[in-house]
Amino acid sequence: MSRLDLLIGESWGQRVVILGTLAVYAYLVVRRPADAWTGAQHGATTVVHLATLIVAALFLSSAIGTLLPEDRLSELLGESAGFGEVAAAGLIAGLIPGGPYATYPVIKRIQESGAETPAVLTMLLGYGLISVGRVPYGLVFFTPTIVGLRLLTAGTATIIVGMVLFAVGGVIRNGAVGS
Repeated sequence: MSRLDLLIGESWGQRVVILGTLAVYAYLVVRRPADAWTGAQHGATTVVHLATLIVAALFLSSAIGTLLPEDRLSELLGESAGFGEVAAAGLIAGLIPGGPYATYPVIKRIQESGAETPAVLTMLLGYGLISVGRVPYGLVFFTPTIVGLRLLTAGTATIIVGMVLFAVGGVIRNGAVGS
């Protein structure tokens, strides 16, 4: 890792966020210095409040990643994965608590263990749609009926899109596309 990577990130996703933040603050410092100061204070406060949570979540996701049975995951979600396994992977990902800083490393580890693209995409979709960690927050604003219907809709959508991804993956794998 170079010093430049340390400053602006290793990936383009990180660089877009970091450089975008610098651009917004450069504008604010020049045009609205009081707002720049207020924004920086709020940002620093958020970092302090979330730092232990994020650090703990990263260590937890790394520990979960080391506990995953890589050979079994490769067998279940690799080339021989059926629709049921792909759909189950999406539904299970929806049950993983925590934000993307905790969940994405776990899903990435599953991908590195041999999971095929349809299973990984279905897991990302299931996590994003179902996200049971949002249930308590949803119950603050909505009735249990609305929250339950959201979960039912999200689970159904995960299964349907997982089925499509599985079918497309099979078509691509069998050489029917691009031949």
